[in-house]
Amino acid sequence: MKLVLLLPWIIIAILLSPIALSIQNHFVYSDAPFLNTQYQSVKVENILKEYFNYTKESEIFVLINGSYNYSLHEIENSSKYLKNYNIITPYSYIKQINESYLNAISPLISKGLNILEPYLELYNNLTRERLELLNNITCFEYQLNVTYGGNATNSSYVNVYKEYLNKTHSPQLAGYYTFHDPFIFLFSRNNFTNVTLIRYTLENFNNYSYLIYKIKGVNIPEEALANPKGFVLQEIENEAPPPPISLDNFHKNDTWLFIITVPDNESLTNVENFIQHTHGIVTGHFPIYAQSAYYTSENLKTIDIVTFILVGILLIVLLRSLLPIILLIFSALLGIEIAYGFLYTSTIFGYQIYYISGLVIPPIVFGITIDYSILFMYRYFEELKKNDSNPLKKAFRTAGRGAIFSGLSIALGFSSFLLSPSPLLRNIGEALIIASLSALIPATLFNYTALSKIPDKYLSFPKKEVPNPIDARQKYLKIVSSFSIKHKYIIVTIMAILAIISLGVFLTHNTNVAIYEIVPSNSETVKGENILSNMFNYSIDYIIIKGNPNSSYATIYNVSKMIIEKGGLVYGPASYGVDASATPSYLTNLYYNHNYSVIYVYIPYPVFSNNAINLTKELINEGFMVGGSNANRIDIVDNTVSTYYSFTLPLTIIFIIIYISIILKSVIVPLRLSATLLVSSIVGVAVMFLVFKSVYWLSPLIVFALLFSLGIDYDMFIILRIKEEKEKDENERILKGVINTGLVVTAAGLILSGAFFSLMSANMRFLEEIGFSVGFSILFDTFIVRPIFVPAIMSILKQYNWWPARESKTST
Repeated sequence: MKLVLLLPWIIIAILLSPIALSIQNHFVYSDAPFLNTQYQSVKVENILKEYFNYTKESEIFVLINGSYNYSLHEIENSSKYLKNYNIITPYSYIKQINESYLNAISPLISKGLNILEPYLELYNNLTRERLELLNNITCFEYQLNVTYGGNATNSSYVNVYKEYLNKTHSPQLAGYYTFHDPFIFLFSRNNFTNVTLIRYTLENFNNYSYLIYKIKGVNIPEEALANPKGFVLQEIENEAPPPPISLDNFHKNDTWLFIITVPDNESLTNVENFIQHTHGIVTGHFPIYAQSAYYTSENLKTIDIVTFILVGILLIVLLRSLLPIILLIFSALLGIEIAYGFLYTSTIFGYQIYYISGLVIPPIVFGITIDYSILFMYRYFEELKKNDSNPLKKAFRTAGRGAIFSGLSIALGFSSFLLSPSPLLRNIGEALIIASLSALIPATLFNYTALSKIPDKYLSFPKKEVPNPIDARQKYLKIVSSFSIKHKYIIVTIMAILAIISLGVFLTHNTNVAIYEIVPSNSETVKGENILSNMFNYSIDYIIIKGNPNSSYATIYNVSKMIIEKGGLVYGPASYGVDASATPSYLTNLYYNHNYSVIYVYIPYPVFSNNAINLTKELINEGFMVGGSNANRIDIVDNTVSTYYSFTLPLTIIFIIIYISIILKSVIVPLRLSATLLVSSIVGVAVMFLVFKSVYWLSPLIVFALLFSLGIDYDMFIILRIKEEKEKDENERILKGVINTGLVVTAAGLILSGAFFSLMSANMRFLEEIGFSVGFSILFDTFIVRPIFVPAIMSILKQYNWWPARESKTST
């Protein structure tokens, strides 16, 4: 009947299982929810919306092999999975570009036609005059005779001619001024008498630019006279070429590229459905996030299975008793379900689960739940071996209290995230606090209930006795801890050197924001980005410059020219496409409104690629206000990373120091604990850089955050046990504390590291980095820091470990 009391826990597990199994449907993958007006890129977008008619949309790029009609038909069929979409075909895109170009240069065309207008009028007059001369050839003969000294009847024209001849000393000019007929310039003294030649010359004449030059002294090409608009357009294109966008950007070999625009709030589920039902390759900003969501869901299942198997094997090796293993695994699974249950409940109140937060919860909760449960269970077994009158109460009073203290300290460490000015860190912090507190419920309450109701004889099955809290690992701990205490100064020196080297590695390696970190390298979006690089490989940045564009024109021109030289397209006050004007033009006011100038920059690299991010960073570092997807990502990364290392991490350390100082009544212990945690963290991150070279921008941050909180457990286990020891010699107390908690700490370390190593089974590099680094760091902390570095430091400090208290007391 006692076992009936376990039924409520089983019911809770059953009720929460649907939430845990479907929680990934509530994950958020985009940066958008974590952008706020403090970010420069958001300020730029707000200016664009208010003054430049900007609508934020996302582009989906679709690459399909086959004929144009087949490709278009395929896209039209699969687009039904999207909402409010707009298909942009290669031809419609090129048409839009050409129309935009013509609209942009229309003032120049008008200006050019206005300049040509008097010459066109002259051209029309000359064509009419030529016809009139052909109809009255006798009159034209008379003009030529007067001009070149032929037999001409004396008239007033002759007198006028003589006056002009005296002034100009040129028969041609004198004749032209007399008769106002430019066709006189076509003849000379050698050919003016041949009537047949005169008629032939007039009939076949077409070099009006020559006559206009003779009249106006201006060279006007024949093309300008025959097709003035075409000529002006060609001249403008020579000086300000149209954007170099052609069908080659959309069609290579047998592949066609189509662009689909969707609202910025389009569902990632819809995008993934579109991807799955399109017989082609889909990439772009939204597809990257959609594929990340898809692979995250698949990896979550794999991670859970691998974690269960790996931890199960470790428990079998460590415990070799069936029922304790079942209790530990059930408590861990229950902890995960409780954590996801709280996360789901929080979404009702507006919380959005960032996918990274959701992914790290299983190993965190699984690992620390089993850690606390093992601590509790092993202490219970130890008291059973001692034949204590109330072993469960004693275990709960000591180990249970230690688990609660440790869990609260972890939650307190994570609470520093909630005070962070970074929206993303606050989001992650909420999830981590829920995870750490959720682990306490099954670790203490469920295990207390189970151990109080299950007879001891069942706990030992198939062995005759319950697991022994003493085994061969304690010999290892005794040897290394004794060595550490004996050579404490050497050990501490080695620790310091290791920390300095690791810090050097950390500071000299770079992180990245590459998409292959959050989706598999063989995924469709990555393949698409590679193909896109050789086709339409542009992502857009928006530059806002405040003030009168004429006063800042040199700056606008220089940045436009720099981007064009790097292969970009620039549309703004000083440029259109690939042409930049060194002096203000009609474009200057076209891109100016309410004291702001906008420059549209088409970066010649796909969105989120390293080259795109680097070029956008270069613009930001030059002091420009930059918006767009690349700038959004840079703002999120820079703000989150700088905030964590300058604010959140120091605040975490302060919280931990204050909390543990109050609990242990010692200032030195939390300071020493923080130092050793920092060593474990920096070594873990350094090893991650050495193994993976360049890592995802969040990886070091997550490793620091997890280790600086989870690492408290093992130190607290040891310290609380040292305070229980009654030997007068401080070194003996330290040694016994390490040895007596050795089995628990090593078992917990192996299990927690195994839980994180399970992340390496994921087909996502980012999770592999975190899984390897955290798993390695926990092993390093378990087998190096706690049994070697900690005893050495504490041995040096001796009684000062407990300052300002006089000595270690047996209770706290």
